Amino acid sequence: MFKGRPGDPRLGELVSTTWPLVGVTTKVCLFGAPDDLGVHLNRGRRGAAGGPSAIRRELYRMTPPMDSGEKSFEIDASVFSDAGDIVAGSELARNHRNSQTLCELALNASRSVVALGGGNDYSAPHARALREVSAAQKDAAGTIGIISVDPHLDVRERENGVSHSGTPYRDLMDGSVIDPRNLIEFGTRKNRNAMAHYHWARERGVQIREFGDLRRAERNGLRVPDAFGQDLERLLARCDAVMVSIDLDSCRGLPGVSAPGAVGFSPEELCEMAAIAGRHKKVRLFEVVECAPDLDSSAMTAKVAAEITWSFMESRFQLA
Repeated sequence: MFKGRPGDPRLGELVSTTWPLVGVTTKVCLFGAPDDLGVHLNRGRRGAAGGPSAIRRELYRMTPPMDSGEKSFEIDASVFSDAGDIVAGSELARNHRNSQTLCELALNASRSVVALGGGNDYSAPHARALREVSAAQKDAAGTIGIISVDPHLDVRERENGVSHSGTPYRDLMDGSVIDPRNLIEFGTRKNRNAMAHYHWARERGVQIREFGDLRRAERNGLRVPDAFGQDLERLLARCDAVMVSIDLDSCRGLPGVSAPGAVGFSPEELCEMAAIAGRHKKVRLFEVVECAPDLDSSAMTAKVAAEITWSFMESRFQLA
C-alpha cells in the first residue's frame, strides 16, 4: 500500500480495504486469485501465483488521473475497494469455488470488479459468478458475454476430469454458462492452437478474431482497439453483463507470463482496449491474468498489467 507525499496522493492510500462492504456500492472492487496450479496442470510455466501481489505493488504506486479536475479521490469505499485474495490450497476445484464465492460477493458490492490472476483457468469460476449475480439482479436468465484477449482459444479437453488453464471456455460452454455465440476470442494466433480445437469452437458458433486478420484490417484503416470496441458493442447489445479477460500472453515481448510470445499486441493497444471496456456499465467483470513476476526480473510484466488495470479503472471512475 504505497503512500505518496502531501499533495501527491497514490492509489495505495486511496483504496478502501474495508471488507465486507456494508451500505455502499463501490465503482470498482479488486480481488486476487494467487494460484497457478491450473497452469502447471496445463504444462505451462509456473509463477502466476505471485501475480496479484506484483500487480498491486505497481498499481498502488500510481496516482489518480492528474487531469481529473474537481473530482476528489478520497479514502472512500464508494470509489474503489480491495477485497484481498482468495485462500488458495492444493485442490484446484476448491480454489475455484473460493474464487467464485468471492467474485459473487464483490459483484454484489460493486458496479464493476477487477480480478487479478493467477491462471487463466479462473476465467471459468469468475464467469459463473457473473452469470449467477446477473441472473439474480436481472430476475432473468442472466445472459453473459465474454471477450477473451488471448492467443489461445482455451477450449482444451479436461484431462482425467480435471480442469486447468487450457479448459475454461470449453468448461463454460459444456456447462451452459455461456452461449458460444456470445464468446469472442480476440487475437487468436494460428500457430498457438490445434486444428481440432479451432474447429470445435467454430462449429459451436464461437467468434474467433485471428491476430493476422486484425493486423490486415488495420492496414485497411481499422485499428485493433477500434475492432475490439466494435465487437464489444455488438456483445453489449445482446447480453445482460459482459466479462473482458486479458491474458498477458497476448502482449508481445513480456517475459513474465506462462507462454511468452514475440508476436502480439502492444501494451498501448491493451491499455486502450481496457479503457474502452471501462466506459461501458455492462462490463461488470474485468480480468488480467497470467502475470508471473518470478519469471521477470525487470518487473516489466507486472508494470504492464498495472497499466492495463489503471486504464480500465480510469474509464470506470468517470461513469456516474
